[in-house]
Amino acid sequence: MGITALFKQTAQRLPDKVAFEFEEQRVTFREIDTAGNKVANALQSIGIAKGDRVAQFTPNSLEIIYSLVGNFKNGSIVVPMNASFKEQEIHHILGDSGAKVIITDTERLPLVKAVLPKLPELKHILLIDGNHEGTNNFYDLIKNASDKEPSVSIKDEDYALICYTSGTTGKPKGASLSQINITSNIKALQQAWKWTEDDIFLLTLPLYHIHGLGVAVCGSLYVGNFTILRRKFAAEDVLETIQKRKATLFMGVPTMYFKLLDVEGLEKYDISSMRLFVSGSAPLSKDMFYKLKKALGHEILERAGMSESMMNFSNPYDGERIPGSVGPCLPGVKVRITDKNYNDVPVGAEGEILIKGPNVFNGYWNKPSYNKQCFRDGWFITGDVGKIDEKNYVYIIGRSKDVIISGGINIYPREIEDVVESLLQVKECAVVGVPDKEFGESVKAYVVLNSGSKLTEDDVINYCREKLASFKKPKFVEFLDALPKNTMGKIIKEELRKRHKSK
Repeated sequence: MGITALFKQTAQRLPDKVAFEFEEQRVTFREIDTAGNKVANALQSIGIAKGDRVAQFTPNSLEIIYSLVGNFKNGSIVVPMNASFKEQEIHHILGDSGAKVIITDTERLPLVKAVLPKLPELKHILLIDGNHEGTNNFYDLIKNASDKEPSVSIKDEDYALICYTSGTTGKPKGASLSQINITSNIKALQQAWKWTEDDIFLLTLPLYHIHGLGVAVCGSLYVGNFTILRRKFAAEDVLETIQKRKATLFMGVPTMYFKLLDVEGLEKYDISSMRLFVSGSAPLSKDMFYKLKKALGHEILERAGMSESMMNFSNPYDGERIPGSVGPCLPGVKVRITDKNYNDVPVGAEGEILIKGPNVFNGYWNKPSYNKQCFRDGWFITGDVGKIDEKNYVYIIGRSKDVIISGGINIYPREIEDVVESLLQVKECAVVGVPDKEFGESVKAYVVLNSGSKLTEDDVINYCREKLASFKKPKFVEFLDALPKNTMGKIIKEELRKRHKSK
């Protein structure tokens, strides 16, 4: 069953229930369904058909949700774009996807107009908040459109989303997700997280990311819970809202949890209504897991996914949540750990992570030759290095491209980062390989200290010498005020490597 049919079932089951609250606006499931019909019919009126791409380039808003549902109903493909992107970045994604429509706001309009002459396929600019020459107002367009269900035949294998990878190295690639990729995953997450229509979900994730749009929004429209949507994350607002609105569910990234811990008087907030805090999109250290457990009274449920497959692994809702692990496979997902020749390795051994399942995409948009390298006998090569224990819990050690090879020995940065972050003075750490004439590469640790703390390079190196084999200890340590990150909290290690080379 396709996404639109699942959403329609929710609208028919809970027509008058408020689905989303955003700022002063509240909309029911029936109103979202009707808005989706009008968007789909309006898109058809300007020549947007099944398979055409429609880009979304705004901060969090209800218009993103209306557009998502409308495009799903129309069979056109949604291309979410980071609201903080600049001219070069939006030019690449709009050009690569061949988007015919972009939905944006007046703040970002100059960027769109700057690249418009280079994008002959981009025919329409829809503004959600005004009128400007060469654009259409989003609401003016849909105002007179029919609210009847559009008659478009949607198949399981039809594409629904093209989510561009975070692009921490090279240009972002468009992961093309089909109807079945998304529906299978939100069904698995509902089951795994015991997600129900009784949940009160506080959503502060950006809706241009697969975590916010694919998991949070699509999951909510399927499950039928009430969602409080925020334009952006603010730590004190999160705690105040949980206390005031009796929220039960929150999904975040480690950077958000860092900021929650920094809130002065955290212990004064009543968060007893919460049943589940979820973390993903970047690793949560063991040290942070225990700090959050002490501060919030909850074991954070860590999960792991990617633009190419939505969610793959999750610690259990009921059962042991192991810090440092992303848990077993979600229902329907299969995993293998292999050596460089793609032969399975024993339990507990480290290797390349390969996945297979109905959630896994078929390949990147416009990359037929590259896609052949991404799959092995039907298994997607994730680019992650990890291991599986005897309980079938998966541990992601790092990206295969981040493995440090020193004197012919593989060194995995995550192991060293966990050790450094266990120092009380350390807030965050990122480890990279840097050129070494004798060994090929050596280990360098970039360290961010907690406010008021002091450590020397020797302190860190000597501590690692006590905890790790000598060849794994950092040869260099550099202290920074902050680590370079993308908007989802992933550390951009390429910038750290460039920083070392520039010195």
